[in-house]
Amino acid sequence: MSAELAYRREGGVVHIQLTRPAKRNALTSSMIDELRDAVEAAEAADARVIVLSGGDGFFCAGADIAGYRDAAQDPAVLADFTERAKALCVELTTTRAVVIAAVDGVAMGGGFELVLSADLVIASDRSRFGLPEISLGLIPGWGGTQRLARVFGANRAKYAVLTGEPIPVEAALAAGIVSRVVAPHELERVVDELAAALASRAPLALAAAKAAVTEAIDPQHGEDAGSALETRLLLDLFASADGREGVAAFLDKRTPEFVGR
Repeated sequence: MSAELAYRREGGVVHIQLTRPAKRNALTSSMIDELRDAVEAAEAADARVIVLSGGDGFFCAGADIAGYRDAAQDPAVLADFTERAKALCVELTTTRAVVIAAVDGVAMGGGFELVLSADLVIASDRSRFGLPEISLGLIPGWGGTQRLARVFGANRAKYAVLTGEPIPVEAALAAGIVSRVVAPHELERVVDELAAALASRAPLALAAAKAAVTEAIDPQHGEDAGSALETRLLLDLFASADGREGVAAFLDKRTPEFVGR
């Protein structure tokens, strides 16, 4: 693993940690690839549990927006990045291992989409979630609109996506997005205890239980028509003047001027 990702195995549990603190673990193209490689390595090692975590006070701020502007002149690059990120989320959902997201602090945009792809989410009481892409003239594109609607309900999901407002941890817990809320200093211990307990279960039953519930809530494993539409719309937005303006304004730290084209 690189300096931006840490991987370690303890028995049947694999820990994958995002380690790019200077950028609040904002995801680059290379980090997406490394995360997929790490999940595949965990599968190859017959891991029963994968723990995905970030740093103290932040989980993941989402995609690295600077990469969007750098690739703005080549839509194929943006399409490839989006598809690889989307495939990562699908892999987290479909891997035989139980995926636990350990969240302390901010989980926004693509970071929240990783959380929505996990099986269980243990969050500190200072965590918050959100899909703020609308402020850039974009929409979520890694399956977030579909997964959030399934767990949050259509009306609340529309509000979250259309406004981009953060979702407090209490609301996320009440909606079932978060499995348990703990104090920040308890997060590591609680996650380790849960991971160890799950890893002690019969591996075939553990995998079968995950697969059965996943099938019930997501028959197409994230590759349904709604998800395909989401990606197509996002790529259209990337190519639009407003999409380019939103990214540029974010990086320039100014208010965007959207023109509707």
